[in-house]
Amino acid sequence: MAKNDLKQRVVELITRNSYSKLITVGLDGAPHGRIMTNLPIGNDMVIWFATALSTNKIKDIKKNPNVSVFVDDPNDHTNASIIGKAEIVTDNQLRKKYWQGPFSFYFPSGPSDPDYCLLKITPKTVEYLNPGPRFHQKRMREISNL
Repeated sequence: MAKNDLKQRVVELITRNSYSKLITVGLDGAPHGRIMTNLPIGNDMVIWFATALSTNKIKDIKKNPNVSVFVDDPNDHTNASIIGKAEIVTDNQLRKKYWQGPFSFYFPSGPSDPDYCLLKITPKTVEYLNPGPRFHQKRMREISNL
């Protein structure tokens, strides 16, 4: 599969699912995973998440920006495991761009809340698996450096 086709499939997978799992390397050296709300993703396959500067995941990323993002579709079991580098973003224009109303539960001051930030995940490698329908088992597995 061509890299552009692979990127498009991953973008579509993330777009049709509300959540992904973000895995960081904790301060204790162990992997730590958590559910994250998927924010809009472009064809560049850069992944965006909203979070708080005061969280453990931010401490983890400051020490080691290498992360993994796992997204799966429970309807057809298509999934992607993405390894990339995380960047903590506090740019006000981007915070406003990605702001969603439900975030106000965590950030009562809105997009200008001092604890609100974004995570920008730039993918380096992706493993994509589409196991196909249960009875047909036409499988697609692709691993690629981006």
